[in-house]
Amino acid sequence: MFDGFLQSMGNAFTPEMYLFWTRIECSAWTLSDVVIVLYLIRLANYARKVLNRDPHVFSYLILAATIPLAAFIPLAPTGGIILLIELAVTIPHFLLILYVLTKDGRTFAAALHALTRQR
Repeated sequence: MFDGFLQSMGNAFTPEMYLFWTRIECSAWTLSDVVIVLYLIRLANYARKVLNRDPHVFSYLILAATIPLAAFIPLAPTGGIILLIELAVTIPHFLLILYVLTKDGRTFAAALHALTRQR
């Protein structure tokens, strides 16, 4: 019974409809990735500022380099190209997250400690 329902739902989508909704979904996820990474870098820079350390600059450049690629997702002609663009955009995002967390894990704790001592 449930298999028949899923089969009928799948048959209701044409390849064009599937590609249309894939473009929308991937664009939304990519935009959310950009926002998450941007705010993580900003948070790290705030913690670095509290401790009088130099801010991240290279991380912003990497993030900015992925944005033009993400703009091509709605224009991609096939699902395979959408996948390649997603990989080219999200892999640097995940690497940035790992970089910031490993580089500034202790910085976050030290900044939090410094901020709570000030109050």
